[in-house]
Amino acid sequence: MSNTTPFRVLDKSAEILKVMAHPVRLAIIEILIIEEQLSVTEIYQKLDIEQSVISYHLKNMRLVNLVVSTRKGTKVFYRVELKEVKAIFKKIILLGN
Repeated sequence: MSNTTPFRVLDKSAEILKVMAHPVRLAIIEILIIEEQLSVTEIYQKLDIEQSVISYHLKNMRLVNLVVSTRKGTKVFYRVELKEVKAIFKKIILLGN
């Protein structure tokens, strides 16, 4: 019996890294780590990127649990909830620096 990681876990991990592997998505993660929670409007204003582009990226990020959303009235707020996402982000930035 092998102690290697099951392929299904590796496949899911690769999917998460693919979703993370975009500068806009990394910028979204960074701003959410700094600010803790922001609405879509606040994110696109801070990053100076069109709302539709931000919404597209957030949808993909939400599908793999990089971010979580909460609706308050008509606004949707996003945050990075998992400490593992924060740790991966910090490691990726260190590698790129």
